[in-house]
Amino acid sequence: MRLFRSFANDDRHVMAKHASIYPAPEELEAVQTLVSTVEGALKKVSDWMDGLNKSSGKTSISNEAVDNTEEDVAETKPSGTSTLCGVTRVGLVAKGLLIKGDMDLELVLMCRDKPTKLLLYTISANLPLQIQTMTEDKYEVQSCVPEAAIRVCSAKDPRLTLKITLSSLTMREERGTTEEEEGHRDDSEDRQQEEKQEAEDVLDRKKCQAALASLRHAKWFQARVTDLKSCVIILRIFRDMCNRLAGWQPLKGWPLELICEKAIATCNRPLGPGEALRRVMECIASGILLPGGPGVHDPCEREPTDVLSDLSTQQADAITHSAQVSPLYPSAPRDEIRICPPTRRQREATLSSTDVNSEGNKYCHPGLASLTNDNSRVEESPTPLEKTGSRAQAVCRGEADYV
Repeated sequence: MRLFRSFANDDRHVMAKHASIYPAPEELEAVQTLVSTVEGALKKVSDWMDGLNKSSGKTSISNEAVDNTEEDVAETKPSGTSTLCGVTRVGLVAKGLLIKGDMDLELVLMCRDKPTKLLLYTISANLPLQIQTMTEDKYEVQSCVPEAAIRVCSAKDPRLTLKITLSSLTMREERGTTEEEEGHRDDSEDRQQEEKQEAEDVLDRKKCQAALASLRHAKWFQARVTDLKSCVIILRIFRDMCNRLAGWQPLKGWPLELICEKAIATCNRPLGPGEALRRVMECIASGILLPGGPGVHDPCEREPTDVLSDLSTQQADAITHSAQVSPLYPSAPRDEIRICPPTRRQREATLSSTDVNSEGNKYCHPGLASLTNDNSRVEESPTPLEKTGSRAQAVCRGEADYV
């Protein structure tokens, strides 16, 4: 059992490392200012779009027949529902995992209908105007259609970038129906749906679904990890290690968060930072990432999903080996570690590269030459021994002296 004193030393070193990677107060204040400003501006953009929809609805009602317009408005524009439903913090901002040099800021903007390119351009065009009404700071707004997102960049130091991804609940994968129901469907209906989606110019479905997954991850993190002692500190340290070591990069993000939570939460007592870091490292070194291992289950998916499915065998082996050779891996002190004997090739390489004195000395043999009667160090006893006796017996009888 390790002493409590050694645990205290580990905690001190871990907290010193954490202090070196934790963002400065000025950076955290700048992050809070940027995120809060953009959230308020998006609220004003939503109000502005709702005003446009109401005004357009009134003009359509005055121009069209009364019996047709009432049904159309009820179907297309439900009362009390905004085009933009809300904005939520996700990623490092929501989880509190910001570190120096890793300040990825993300928001998810939920829409009532499937987000389109037209909606993206409309929001990105009006967002700078709403930001100017809230602050005098300069921000640059860019629309990024391939990522289904809008980027807001600060113009002064520290330079930060906030990514706003558009998504909607209607972008979720539809569950497959039974074979009988699928047999009754016509190919014409599928074609009409595809043509309708293309006509609406919907944004990338995978990007929108990834944004929905990030919402689930943030909600799970706040419920399971935020109040878990030492877990957030350990996650910041591992994120820094993933940024510095290329071999650990595939484990960065959601897989690492699941591993740390499971390793720390399964302990029967609260862990300090040093013990928690060691426990996570031992868990990775045990081989859970290798093929044939248990894997890591994704708790935010309905279907059984392994978050390590995209990890190649070579990457898993490299991460496992790195964890095994880490100073944090052995549970026992250094003096209890058993060193494996050298292999035959290592012994031959050592002997071939070593310059051995052929003369030797009285107490050691050169070792390279074969033992013969001429070069052997076995010397004849100065006192003759009986055939059935030994030197030890001769000494006891007084026939030989101590050497």
